[in-house]
Parts: sequence; structure tokens; C-alpha cells
Amino acid sequence: MTVEVSVEKITPKKAASMLNANHNNRRLREGVAEQYAADMRAGKWTVCTAPIAFYDDGDLADGQHRLWAIVESDFSTTFTIMRGLPRQAGLNIDTGAPRTLVDNAKISGMNDDLSNELLGVVRAFATGDRTTGRLSNSQRLDLIAKHGDEARWAIAHGTRGRNLHNVCVTAAIARAYVYEGNHERLAEFGQVLSTGYGNGEGDTAAITLRNKLIETSGVPTKAWRETFLKVQNCIYYFMRHRKLTVLKSVKDEQYPLKQK
Repeated sequence: MTVEVSVEKITPKKAASMLNANHNNRRLREGVAEQYAADMRAGKWTVCTAPIAFYDDGDLADGQHRLWAIVESDFSTTFTIMRGLPRQAGLNIDTGAPRTLVDNAKISGMNDDLSNELLGVVRAFATGDRTTGRLSNSQRLDLIAKHGDEARWAIAHGTRGRNLHNVCVTAAIARAYVYEGNHERLAEFGQVLSTGYGNGEGDTAAITLRNKLIETSGVPTKAWRETFLKVQNCIYYFMRHRKLTVLKSVKDEQYPLKQK
């Protein structure tokens, strides 16, 4: 077996030519290629340690998503190229344990406190919804850079307990953190919501929300956006010591996103 290894600059034209040899690969996941392309267009594509690989019969073995991203973004970058892999080598391509963004951020030293919860909260903070669309790693890190401080505070001072501690509630608290100057009172909202112990009718908004979240076993997926608005409204009432014993539908956000 002779495997040739080289380091080559891959232009969009060269990537398109390589894709002509993509005859027997797994189905293209367009969302993955789009993520890579978005990072390339933004100038945030980093050195990639994985090679572009070809079998000994010339077929593309690994790298189709990166090559498509180069074509779509009109971006040129350098890759290690491996040629001459035997077909049986395909049994072990991409079968290892994949690293998550959290893994890589900690290993690289870019962000030691990154967590899936923090990523979820900043995304909900930024979108105001339970979105499932794909974001590239750099796009998610950009959200951390923009809204990480608010999200970290909300996670530290938000709710605790089953059905109470969730991204929807924490993101709403993070939104309120931007608007409300009395952060001590806002922290009390998290405490009352977590424990169920309030101090008079001025704390009833948190108690009412707590009862609802326990009744519904958390935040129903179909009611995520509606709940996000209701949580904001409960915080607004709580911050002003106003009585609230019934959760009604809310049309607008009390704490809309502020662009930085």
C-alpha cells in the first residue's frame, strides 16, 4: 500500500474538480456545508487537521462537506491531502468520538467556562425562541461574546429545581438583567421561583409562574415562545412588587432584545 500525503492550497476551482470524484460517499448534509461556508466567508475558518482523502481508485473518501463549503463561499484554504487509501480504510473514517464545541473551546483555551447550558441560554436570549436551526461554531461563539455576561449572571442567579431550571426561564431573566437596574431584586425572583417562599403579594408573580411550570412539567415545546413572554411579564410585575395571580397570554416582550 502506498499512500501519498501532500499539503495543497484548495481553490474553489480545484474543490469543484475534486468533487467530480465524489462517486461513493455518504449523503451530503447541506447544513454542515453551509456552516463551514459561513465561517469561511466571515474569515473565521481555522486550520483544519483532518485531511481531504481519496481512495486508491481516485474516489473521494473524506472531505466533501469542506470542499462544497469552499465552492459555496468562493474561499481558498490549505489542506493536507491523502491519496491512495485502500477501500477498507473507509471502515474507520469519522468513527471516533466527535469533539463538541465545548470540548474544543476548553482544549484550545479559548473559553474555559463554556457549557451547553451557556450556549443554549445565549441563543435563546438572542432569538427569543426555541430555534433549531444550525449555527457554526464561530457564530455560536459570537453570541457568547455578545450576550455571555447577561447569560452567566442569569445562570448564577436564576432558578433551581426540576421543571423550574430551564433555558426559557433563564434567558428571560437574562433579558431582564439588561433593563432592570435592581439586580438584587431580580435575583430574589430566581429565589422565590425556586423555593416557592415569597413575601407578600408583591412576590405573587414568581409564585404563580412556579405553580404553572410545576403543573406543566416545565416548558412545553409548543408553548416555548408563549412561556418566554409570560416569564418576562412575571419578572416585570415582580420587579415592581405588583400582584399577579393569573398568567394570561402576552402579545409583546417586556424586555425586547437590545442590539449591541
